Amino acid sequence: MPAYVSPQPPPIDLAEPEALAAQNPQDADVALRLAWAYYGAGLFDRAEETFERARRLRGDDLEPVFGLGLTLKRLGKNAQAIEAFRKAAERTSEVTDRARASILRRLAIGHVHHLERGEWDLEREVWGRA
Repeated sequence: MPAYVSPQPPPIDLAEPEALAAQNPQDADVALRLAWAYYGAGLFDRAEETFERARRLRGDDLEPVFGLGLTLKRLGKNAQAIEAFRKAAERTSEVTDRARASILRRLAIGHVHHLERGEWDLEREVWGRA
């Protein structure tokens, strides 16, 4: 019996988000959409640049900072990724949906721990902040 091979996802079409970003260079939401498209397509250098632009346009809002952290981690820029994830964790206090804020905070802290220690180590975050 042949080994199972996972199907490859279809390639991400970048034409629409790139065209929209070219037409709306100061729109933070459009920049963020393009940054996620680049990230999903594995174009991490472009994603980094575009998450930075979205961050500047949104004033350090949580989502572009978190996306930047993920991108920097993929690029092997660990010190910068840790800084971005720490900023993202701090920004979760601004999220009105408390469940979403809690999840994003744990994810950001988990990435910091993973980069620093090689493990997620979220016991304190899950069972209470001692």
